[in-house]
Amino acid sequence: MEKPIVIIDERERNSKVPELLVKKGVSIKFRVIEVGDYIISQRIGVERKTIKDFIKSIYDGRIFDQISRLKEKFEIPVIVVEGDLNDLILFVDNPNVFRGALISLVLFNNTKIFFSLDEEETADYISLMAKQEMKKKEFFLPFLKAKPKTKDIRQIQLNIISSFPYIGQKTAFKILKEYKNIKNFINTNETQLSKIIGLAKARKIIEIINKNFEEKEGLIF
Repeated sequence: MEKPIVIIDERERNSKVPELLVKKGVSIKFRVIEVGDYIISQRIGVERKTIKDFIKSIYDGRIFDQISRLKEKFEIPVIVVEGDLNDLILFVDNPNVFRGALISLVLFNNTKIFFSLDEEETADYISLMAKQEMKKKEFFLPFLKAKPKTKDIRQIQLNIISSFPYIGQKTAFKILKEYKNIKNFINTNETQLSKIIGLAKARKIIEIINKNFEEKEGLIF
């Protein structure tokens, strides 16, 4: 029987979730992921947070930046919040701040939020998502499927630009609309690109474009 495959960020190696996923019949692949912690398919990306970190990210605004980046890459952004909800009283002075953030994430940022008690339940959510998504063959096998056999040059251009970190299809469209072609984009500078995606992201992408490739052992192709 074919197993679903979940791509897991290297930072999750220390959690019990990957091991639990294997026990629940899921194949896993560790990768360095720029956005999210678990990739279920081309359209579903999952951010896993403890209840404490989730509350902290609400107060410092980090959660909204993370969701914005997740939405750039995935049609369905998901947050799994792990921990006992009764512990909210330990971290929240005003419960309405928490409720307001949930409303904003769910209603205005189209985010799916699941609350799990522990790593076991988190693994249950992720494995069930993967198994149900596997039934939709067009979305299955994230990052492991063959390159799309398309002759549409426009789509190929969008795919190339959106392969850069922090850039999804929508941003890739804006970039190509501004630069007209890939060559102009590659020859851009930090100042020009920052007008479209912001300075921090532009700086990282310019670094990627200009940095010489370094051969290292252990690279998987």
